[in-house]
Amino acid sequence: MSRARKPARLWLRPGGKDREAVWIILDGKQYSTGCGQHDRGQAEQALAQHIAKRFLEKPAEKHRAASEVSVAEVIAHYLLVKEDGARRPKELAARARALVAFWGDKTLDDITTGTCAAYAKQRSSQTMARRELEDLRAACRMAIADKVTRHAVTVTLPAKPKGRIRHLDRGHMAKLIWSAYRKREVQRSVPTTKKATLHVARFLITSLYTGSRSARVWQASFTRQAGRPYVDLEAGVYYRAAEDEDVAVNKQAPPVRLPGRLLAHLRRWHRLGAKYVVEYHGRPADPKRAFRNLVDDVLGEEGKGIVRHTMRHTAATWLMQGGVDMWQAAGYLGMTKETLEKTYGHHHPDHQGEVGDAFTSGRAGRVRQ
Repeated sequence: MSRARKPARLWLRPGGKDREAVWIILDGKQYSTGCGQHDRGQAEQALAQHIAKRFLEKPAEKHRAASEVSVAEVIAHYLLVKEDGARRPKELAARARALVAFWGDKTLDDITTGTCAAYAKQRSSQTMARRELEDLRAACRMAIADKVTRHAVTVTLPAKPKGRIRHLDRGHMAKLIWSAYRKREVQRSVPTTKKATLHVARFLITSLYTGSRSARVWQASFTRQAGRPYVDLEAGVYYRAAEDEDVAVNKQAPPVRLPGRLLAHLRRWHRLGAKYVVEYHGRPADPKRAFRNLVDDVLGEEGKGIVRHTMRHTAATWLMQGGVDMWQAAGYLGMTKETLEKTYGHHHPDHQGEVGDAFTSGRAGRVRQ
């Protein structure tokens, strides 16, 4: 009985007197990667490209054993299926490159609890490692569903980190907004009249009033455009999801009626020439870097851990502190009532109020007749 052909893999060809050591792809015959001994990462990417090209040109036979299917092939298959429907294709591709750099010369049979832990350990962020391994798990499941392999593989994920739910108080919010409005662009060490962080101020105000995720805010337009959230200034309604957008179950973005004060701001910005809610030089702008710089400059050490998503936490917390009905607040924020109550409910003035009243009044411990 003939031996099963091994999947494509890397081999470090030793150096000699007249040549340096180089990584070679073994796949029936040898293919040079052009990468030296210390360029293992580049060699892994070359291997992934080799496997993906072969997979696309001539798909391999179905129902293979896990030991005969390379992880790089499974990831290539996953990307091929997902590329058209991915909401953030660049991020998906970046995660795939990180996976291939570690798993590129391994087979599905090499995916164990130990190797998953080793992968997570060599990543700088455990949150990112978990997200990347989620992609690997999805790729393995797709490989089974599409009959690439007949063997199920278990991908072990790192523990889910505790979510950040820090919020800002009114004083800190006021500092950030006014600083964003007042900051002027500096050219050749001379301040100009140009407002350098006006877009950040508008992002802060809109995020705070709507509790929307950052991308829903900075991508929003004052006119209907394909693939963008839309602010209807006449009706006073904010359509946070684009028309025909397939919104993830855990990332709901329902339309909301804009609060009067925010609507007045939005109408004024548009009247002054803005085409988008958050724009820089006439284009919608992600304020990520400018937001970070502003927080560091204004709040210093107090700003540690504050990110754009903190605005969503702040909105939810303020609504609870204001005693807003949980059902209405949950619908406005686009989250379930259970999630709102579990994460932010302790800020509500009625939270466990009857418990405290029972002890204060002396009802606790008495048997009701």
